[in-house]
Amino acid sequence: MDVARFVVEHARTGAEHKPTTRMSAAAAAPTAVVDTRHCAAEATAFAVARVIGTTERDFAVTDAAGAVVMRVEGAVFSFRKRTLLLDAARRPVLTMTDSTYLMSSMWHVFRGDSTSRRNVLFSVVKESVVQVRTKIFVYLGGYRSADQVPDFVIGGNYYGGACTVFAGNSDSDSDAAIAQITRPNLAGSLVGLTRHVYTARINPGIDQAFILSLVVILHEMHHYNTTTSHVNQ
Repeated sequence: MDVARFVVEHARTGAEHKPTTRMSAAAAAPTAVVDTRHCAAEATAFAVARVIGTTERDFAVTDAAGAVVMRVEGAVFSFRKRTLLLDAARRPVLTMTDSTYLMSSMWHVFRGDSTSRRNVLFSVVKESVVQVRTKIFVYLGGYRSADQVPDFVIGGNYYGGACTVFAGNSDSDSDAAIAQITRPNLAGSLVGLTRHVYTARINPGIDQAFILSLVVILHEMHHYNTTTSHVNQ
């Protein structure tokens, strides 16, 4: 099976899913972090796969039909790691920047192609560099202080192949789950081709652009080095 077919099959399989958790009324309500146009009334799924591009941070986002609905492009000339989420027409939706210089443990996400503080939408923070189980916090409006309460939590096990996005400040309330991010656990010849393929399964009413940006940042936080590219894992 080639990579293109693999990506389509994973997206199609995900698109047929029903929400795997019983959401509370708050979690089921439309959650537009980026824009309401990215919120669908039904559950959706997308494949996010790294593609050959100008940087190692280039991805294509495909739907169940195999259509490219978004792209991710890394900036070539940038003092900090800067990555753009683009729509199908290559218009900037979000800009993601690594603000820590070390092990990609904090990212800020801005509207459009801006990196101005007034346009920050949220920050994503991995508070412990070494984690047995994944626990990453999302702060709407940006991270400001250590006593700030997160608005979303990503929990699970990245290296085990599955993480869940929860609304609120806990990763133990299954009713608050809004999306699942998985990656295949493959062996053999496909490993080198598909290790950077993710499936994002998103519950109804949840901002797809928001979740897709979390997929990219989750990848960046686990594939880094201290210079300009990733450690492949």
